[in-house]
Amino acid sequence: MDRPVESAANTRLTIAGLLHQIRSTPRTFVAVVVLTVAAVISYAYLATPVYRGTVKMVPRENDAPGGGLQGILGQFGGLAALAGISLGSVDEQESIAWLKSRALFTLFANEQNLLPILFSNQWDAAAGRWRSDLKRPPTMDDAWAMFDSLRRVNDDPKTRVITLEFTWKDRHQAAEWANELVRLANEELRKRALRESDASIASLQEQLAHTDAVEFRQSIYKLMEVQVNRSVLARSRAEYALTVLDPAVVPDARRFVAPRRFLLLVISIPLGLFVGACAVMASRFLAELAAQIRHPRS
Repeated sequence: MDRPVESAANTRLTIAGLLHQIRSTPRTFVAVVVLTVAAVISYAYLATPVYRGTVKMVPRENDAPGGGLQGILGQFGGLAALAGISLGSVDEQESIAWLKSRALFTLFANEQNLLPILFSNQWDAAAGRWRSDLKRPPTMDDAWAMFDSLRRVNDDPKTRVITLEFTWKDRHQAAEWANELVRLANEELRKRALRESDASIASLQEQLAHTDAVEFRQSIYKLMEVQVNRSVLARSRAEYALTVLDPAVVPDARRFVAPRRFLLLVISIPLGLFVGACAVMASRFLAELAAQIRHPRS
């Protein structure tokens, strides 16, 4: 049984031989080419369009370079560390990491009730629950894996512009979610700064109550001033860490990013010819293999 298989597998096929096979089985070749081209064109025009919402932003400077907070850091950084307080503002890398974080996604998913939307084909809208025939309803891990593939964050080190892109089949939701994700990121970073400032002021007040040294008390007052200023900035700035330069807008219905119809139309014919040739080669191989199995050589 091994000999026929080896003989059929080792049969050499040249371009001239392939053209001869195509001419000898034109129906198979043409049928496969037509079916492949039709399948590609059908996909190009019947597949659900996918849209992209894009937000461009820059990290916001919370302090003037070389002044205010930076000066305090140089003068009283040791005291701040001793008191266990934070003087730093949100930097660019922290903002990018927060935009990509699962923690932000969890907040966003709960706020937007994302799971039934991401897995709408498994959700029973009439009953308000997952379909009863599901073996395992989608989990937050499933939602995170899908969300992470739909959301992309890029930064340009030269211009410091951060670009958030969200790709989704609903063009309105694509733009809305991109804008809302940035808003939520700013809001959470702002709340965190307020919590840190309040904790730092409380710690400094405690230190102040236990010291009588004039210089030490003056240093504490300086640190408290910085924290109060930081708190005021956080309370007054909605865009605390990220300044939006260009918010996402709802794209036109015809401006989808996938499927790429023109590209699919261009490659449909070459792809059809390739698949047709493969079908002819496969049919030839199977015919020879079957013939050798029926009439094995001694």
